[in-house]
Amino acid sequence: MRLTASVAVVGGGVVGSAAALFLAERGEDVVVLERASGPTQASVRNAGGLRAQCRNRTERRLALASIALWRDLAARTGIDIEYRQGGNLRVALAEPTLDALAAQGVEEAEDGLATEIWDRAALRRRAPHLSARFAGAKYCATDGHANPILATWMVVNAAKAAGVRYLTGADATHLDVDGGRVRGLRATAGGEVLHVEAPTVVHAAGPWTAALAATIGVELPLTPARNAMLVSERVPPLLAEFVSSHELKVYLRQARAGQVHVGGVFTVDGTFDQRVTHAEIAHLARAVEILPELGRMRILRTWAGTLDLTPDHLPLLGTPSGVDGYLVAAGFSGHGFCLGPAIGRTVAELVTGEPTSVDVTPLHPDRFAAC
Repeated sequence: MRLTASVAVVGGGVVGSAAALFLAERGEDVVVLERASGPTQASVRNAGGLRAQCRNRTERRLALASIALWRDLAARTGIDIEYRQGGNLRVALAEPTLDALAAQGVEEAEDGLATEIWDRAALRRRAPHLSARFAGAKYCATDGHANPILATWMVVNAAKAAGVRYLTGADATHLDVDGGRVRGLRATAGGEVLHVEAPTVVHAAGPWTAALAATIGVELPLTPARNAMLVSERVPPLLAEFVSSHELKVYLRQARAGQVHVGGVFTVDGTFDQRVTHAEIAHLARAVEILPELGRMRILRTWAGTLDLTPDHLPLLGTPSGVDGYLVAAGFSGHGFCLGPAIGRTVAELVTGEPTSVDVTPLHPDRFAAC
């Protein structure tokens, strides 16, 4: 089977689908190849945080753009993605941690991001359900969260409505390169070999991106990591904010229906195994140190997704040297859901030669070439 497109996107998660959507809106003929039946990996297996604070400067600017795009897409489509601008709260156990958060807030203000430092008394007053042990917190009112399943499928369906073709069950196996330029790719689908002719290939397949890139001599420093999570029974409202602790390495948020979602443990074991371990559950139990009432809730289930970590925990975005027509968008290190729409728009800008809305040169894949 053969087909043609102006752009082939490998990976139908939030990043790949957002790229396909924005490319189609620019008049490109786009086909998306997704190895599963739809977005089933990290895009829908996360806590749904939409956070601009506590990020690297480039990521922060992307996150600010992305949060606005999430709101815009929800308004345009009329889809309820359970978006809530409830704020993001980074709690601090120690005074030095709180001082570092305050210093970070000064830099964030330069990008127009307003944050507040809450001391111990303010935190107790404004978030009374949290533990009294914290020295304070940094709060960003414009951050929030959404339902990642509803939100990701909203992007997929918006892309389809814009004319994007989706091929599910299509596992990309080879990139076709001629004269230093990608000309398309090959995939298996339903036992058949599929040939896709496309002058541009966007590769957004998360941790699976590295193996296919290696077949054309492109080495991408992507490490798979298991991101385990758990969810409680429904309980009355306790949290408006998405709450996290860098010291405890745990985060939590309460969904609209009342369940409390907990995450924050990343396990690197050299596999793509998504079975949650007892050690990971024990780590997630640290969330009780943030929200004591969690200890009295029934835990309904656990699950995990597979993230793609880079050495500096920042994305790989751009065309690696020596292979024209091949654009990598991977390595989001757990930040891909929030950043997805802005990354997708940036991919479309790079493909069509437009100036990018956000300077993403610090994210170029070649930054690790000399390492």
